[in-house]
Amino acid sequence: MGLHGYLIQQLNTLNLAYLHFVEGATATSREVPEGVDMDALSAQFNGPFIGNNNYDLEMAIERRAQGKIDAVAFGRLFISNPDLVARLFQGAELTIAPRESYYGGGAKGYTDWPLGQY
Repeated sequence: MGLHGYLIQQLNTLNLAYLHFVEGATATSREVPEGVDMDALSAQFNGPFIGNNNYDLEMAIERRAQGKIDAVAFGRLFISNPDLVARLFQGAELTIAPRESYYGGGAKGYTDWPLGQY
């Protein structure tokens, strides 16, 4: 944990509002580099810890209940689910956006995602 633990110690001196971590490689895997323990890092931070990367509702609830995160960021899911909070609350099906529609190009896929049926 060497460098990462040291960074957390230094960040604690700054009285930050929160720490937002991407757990693993964005959009591909939740696997973290060998020797990095995300749960230990979140425990060392003296403030709210926001987890991110390939979370689904069940994982978010479980990790929050275990005290391993204080909140979760659902980045990509908001792109194709403008009503994500309502869909999660209702247990509605989520739309998965094709990667090429994420951030750029034309208007298609930017604001034309339909609301869920619930």
